[in-house]
Amino acid sequence: MPAQNPLTAAVRSYKAAFTGLSPEAWVLATVMLINRAGTMVLPFLSLYLTEGLHFSLEDTGYVMACFGAGSMLGAFNGGYWTDRIGSYRVQSFALFGGSILFLGLSFLSNFWMLCAGVFLLTAVADMVRPANSSAVFEYAKPENVTKAFSLNRMAINLGFSLGPAAAGLIAAMNYQGLFWADALTCFGAGILFTAYFRKRQPRSKREVKPKGRSPFRDPSALAFSALVLVFAVVFFQLVASLPLYYRNEYHLSEEMIGLLLGANGILVVGVEMVFVNWAQNRIKPRFAIAAGCVILAVSFASLNLLDGVPNLFLSMGILSLAEILAMPFMISWITLRAGDDSRGRYLGLYAATYALGHILAPILGTRTIAGPGFDILWWICVGLALVAAFGFSQLPPATARLSRP
Repeated sequence: MPAQNPLTAAVRSYKAAFTGLSPEAWVLATVMLINRAGTMVLPFLSLYLTEGLHFSLEDTGYVMACFGAGSMLGAFNGGYWTDRIGSYRVQSFALFGGSILFLGLSFLSNFWMLCAGVFLLTAVADMVRPANSSAVFEYAKPENVTKAFSLNRMAINLGFSLGPAAAGLIAAMNYQGLFWADALTCFGAGILFTAYFRKRQPRSKREVKPKGRSPFRDPSALAFSALVLVFAVVFFQLVASLPLYYRNEYHLSEEMIGLLLGANGILVVGVEMVFVNWAQNRIKPRFAIAAGCVILAVSFASLNLLDGVPNLFLSMGILSLAEILAMPFMISWITLRAGDDSRGRYLGLYAATYALGHILAPILGTRTIAGPGFDILWWICVGLALVAAFGFSQLPPATARLSRP
């Protein structure tokens, strides 16, 4: 049999990765693509606060922490209300409410008002995350749940690759334009979502059971969440500290910083779906996650061990590989662990854990930068990532809980 042309093999791999997905899964992914293409405020928030408003590093860390605190509340509320009133209403409220609040935030410059505004914004806008994840499961074909989640993540990462790249151009002209762009994308995503799903029912409609098992009574889910938090604190240095590192140590422009951050999304978009399609029945989720944590440690170690702008792209590429290995299987693990009656709350806990990572990451980052410096921060990240790798490797299978009452 003649050897298969590499280009033909690659095309077939991509085609196989995207087959079998429901139309609803594609629309949900498109909604998140539009929404996350407006991820313009967060990557440049630290620079906006320090350079645009002349805040100290410590005050910048507190405002960034408010971003995470609001996101945490939004995640819990989003999961809670998804289990009670359904994912459609929660997503609609979050998308349109976030649009209004992004506009309002652009007019704030006082420290305390910004803390309150950022908190309120993310408390509303991030309700969309557990609700959207729950909808992905509800509308996915049973045999393609992991692929549906991966498609959703691909859309989010494509949005994140476009958003920061465009944000770098906007920020170079006017930082306030970032808030207006985020408002427009939230509104556009809301219009598409409500127009398509207003009269549509899930493929497997479930009975809502508000008294389903709480994730706080599931020791394995709590252990998983603690490990996700460690991972998130390290991973979110991507937006909490790396832009400051690029500026302070390498004196990069906003445009170049945007390209570096956008490279993460481009790499994830190009590789993740094919990898998940190959790996979902070959690699145990907890081992894939653990391998991702080890590679995350390598990414931050490279910032100390290597030098030069090319290494910044290499480090970003390694970080992207870590994300590809870890994150798709994280959300699959917690979703399978939940079962139908508690999915919103489990996903709410998962999203809230990432939000707590948004709180702790900038506090750890800015305080360490202001004290020992960037080198020590990167070594701390290496150590935390390796601790998370060991912990994830010791988790039970996600479906173990489903065998118990």
